[in-house]
Amino acid sequence: MTVIDRLGAPGDALITANVIRGIKSEYPELKINCITPHPELLRYDPTIDSLNGKETFYSFDSSYWELIVQKDQKQNIISHNLKRLGIKKYNYNSIFYLTIEEKEWCNDILNEYKKPIISICTKSKEPVKNWPIDYWCKLVNILTSKFTIIHLGDNKEPELEGVIRMAGKYSMRESAALISISQLFIGPDSLLMHIANGLEIKSIIIFGGSRPVRCFGYENNINLSSNPACSPCWIHEGHESCTKELECMRSISVQKILSNVLRILEPRN
Repeated sequence: MTVIDRLGAPGDALITANVIRGIKSEYPELKINCITPHPELLRYDPTIDSLNGKETFYSFDSSYWELIVQKDQKQNIISHNLKRLGIKKYNYNSIFYLTIEEKEWCNDILNEYKKPIISICTKSKEPVKNWPIDYWCKLVNILTSKFTIIHLGDNKEPELEGVIRMAGKYSMRESAALISISQLFIGPDSLLMHIANGLEIKSIIIFGGSRPVRCFGYENNINLSSNPACSPCWIHEGHESCTKELECMRSISVQKILSNVLRILEPRN
């Protein structure tokens, strides 16, 4: 059987892998070929028998397009996919597989930093998922006295003072390795949220109101959302834009994030 990562964003590759694990739990002898634009993210996943092989006669699209169109508020994206195959049981947890070499590489990179490490990413490709940059500046300014802040993501990430900027410098897999030795990840609903969950790194995810936590949020994360009258909007860049000046994001305060950070990390340190 071929499972196609139809939506194709980097995070959707890990969602597709989760769907495949659900299929394999029901049909463990089934061989699965996965077609995805981001095979490097799934390279070492043992539940996938081949990557980007020729599409087989039986194929299935891993997608949640119906939830987007319906502006759904409740249905988990993995449950949605598996129900289409008649599979009722599902486990919404990501798994990301790093090699020993990747783990050793990130230890060498971060060995010099002695304070507890928090990794952050400030941007998703969807503007409605992005917490205001001035809020990020205030948060980072407070946290740098006690923590080493590693700034991950692509080269579109803003310049922040006081962080170890690695955004735009490393691949997605290298970024995953760097997250793996963090004590906490903070960011939006994006690829790195799925990677952090797949590495069992505690995370604070700033959802706002554009996407429902019930559809995307991992239970072991702290998922911060708000629900103005316009939510969930499911706005996608290029099709619609927010006319409310990101009210849902601005309603999540710096103090809210900070109190959760300290609640998680201060007892450990």
